[in-house]
Amino acid sequence: MSARAGGDRGAATVWVVALAAVLLATLAFGAGLADLLAARQRAAGAADLAALAGAPAAVHGDDNACRVAVRVAVANGAIVRACSVLDGDVWVTAAVRPRSRLARWVADRYLDFSGPAVTAHAGLR
Repeated sequence: MSARAGGDRGAATVWVVALAAVLLATLAFGAGLADLLAARQRAAGAADLAALAGAPAAVHGDDNACRVAVRVAVANGAIVRACSVLDGDVWVTAAVRPRSRLARWVADRYLDFSGPAVTAHAGLR
C-alpha cells in the first residue's frame, strides 16, 4: 500500500454528507414553496366563499355584507384584509397563514405577516 492511496481515505464520506445536506436543503425549500402555494389556494377558496356568501347580504347594506363575508372567511381559516361593496358587488381580500415554519418565515419577512392574499368578488347581477 502506498502513502498516496491512504491520503484519500474518507473523502467519499465527506462528499456523501455534503450531497445529503444539499439534497435536504433543496427538499426543505421545495416543501416551503409548496406550502406557500397551498396557502394561496386556501386563501383563494376562502375569499371566493366569503364574497359569494356576502353577495345576497349586500342588498341589506354594506356592513351586513362584510360581516357575513368576514364570518365565512374566518370559518375557512382566513384573515380578511379588506371588504367592500361597490355597485352591489362584494369585494373580499383574504389571506391564509402558511403551515410550515419555513413558509411562515418567508411570509413574515416578505408578505406582511399574513401570507399570500387573494381578492375575489361576487354580486347578484
